[in-house]
Amino acid sequence: MSRDLGRRVGSNGSADRIARVRRVGAAFIDGLCVMSSDGQLDTGRAAVPSVLVANLSAPEINRLGVELERRGTLAHFVRPYVNKKRTWERLIERAPALGRMYGRTLGRRTPPPGLPIEKITEAGVGQDVLAAIVSRLPIARRAWRQRVAHALIFAAERSVADLAGAKAADADIVVASYGTGEKAFEAVHRAGGRAVLSYPIAHNNFQLKFYREEAQFAPEFAAALPRLEELPREYSARLEAECQLADTILVGSTFVRDSFVAEGFDARRITVASYGVDTERFVPADQERREGPFRVLFVGQIGQRKGISYLLKGYELFRRADSELHIVGNYVRGHEVYRRYSHLYRHTPNVPQSELPGLIRSADVFVFPSLIEGMPLVVLEAMACGIPVITTRHGPVDIVRDGLDGYFVPIRDPEAIAARLEQLYLDPDLRRRMGHNAREQARRYTWDRFARSAADAVLAGEVAKGS
Repeated sequence: MSRDLGRRVGSNGSADRIARVRRVGAAFIDGLCVMSSDGQLDTGRAAVPSVLVANLSAPEINRLGVELERRGTLAHFVRPYVNKKRTWERLIERAPALGRMYGRTLGRRTPPPGLPIEKITEAGVGQDVLAAIVSRLPIARRAWRQRVAHALIFAAERSVADLAGAKAADADIVVASYGTGEKAFEAVHRAGGRAVLSYPIAHNNFQLKFYREEAQFAPEFAAALPRLEELPREYSARLEAECQLADTILVGSTFVRDSFVAEGFDARRITVASYGVDTERFVPADQERREGPFRVLFVGQIGQRKGISYLLKGYELFRRADSELHIVGNYVRGHEVYRRYSHLYRHTPNVPQSELPGLIRSADVFVFPSLIEGMPLVVLEAMACGIPVITTRHGPVDIVRDGLDGYFVPIRDPEAIAARLEQLYLDPDLRRRMGHNAREQARRYTWDRFARSAADAVLAGEVAKGS
């Protein structure tokens, strides 16, 4: 169903027509008559639009919310649990054992500076908290924990979507992270407003096709691929409905944009706003590391979407007596397919964000041979730490300069990974130059830059017809 047809269907009924007439009339009056700073009517200024934001957990949407607040347009921010430093939260933080656990999990979810607490409305808090608890239960099997936690996260996401839908009729613009926007988009369209969807990865149908292709290309590793076909049918339908309803789709890379175009979407509806990095937290080491092995680092989910089999094979081809592969992250379902390579690498489970800069600085090169991404923040974080990167064009294509900050390798190419590792291993001066270049390039991609670009797209008001 096209977006225009969706609007026509959604606007049936006298109540919707009356609400739309009232809204248009109010907007007309507001646009003509806005109070100036001296209390007089100012007919030369347009009214500031009211924006509702719905977000499950995307950090980029938090940054966008701050920028919208700075511009005076943010009305509501709907999300799951957030630590508002309420009395009971402060008491938990002071409890010895519980406080430490809370501080490493839910307690970290504080609003970013500049996002007013009074504008944040929580939804799905119970499911969200339970998901955090279940995922860390030491007495349950990992597969069970993941299955239950995912079900609870889906439930929390539905709660965010429901609350955003209930509030959207009062907004001029709705911005939603994918999975939370369908009801709100329908409501804001009925009221004559605009819908902006944030989609952080390749289009869902594009991913499905790609994973089927990958399963045929490397069947021995297919068990570690994402299983999108197992997603609830209602959820997949919701994602597609959001894409069709959105007036503007915000994505983090041209790779994601191209995945939408491949699925038949008009490129004019899609805005690329590259994500950012905190260049004050992610900084190069004070001194160059001169001791220890040549360290190759990967950080992320350990599964086939990230190209893990190609990393392991590439490192096996390159491996030296004085080299080390350090893989940091949690295993996905089906990770047993990598067991025969376990002698090649040192594994560390997910680390807290506070430890990530130091971990990255311990490496000589960062390798991220992903098959499907949006705009992987960890690549930009490695660059900000002055570490050369080896990656693919399937995500960070807009930020890495091939041959300057590191190297692009083709997807599914262990030989290319091994060759670039060899080149960097043999030439410390090259590593040093590339690390310096990477740091300078990363400094151009701040979160403020992203937020300004994304807010411009949200407030632009341009709607391209059709998909």
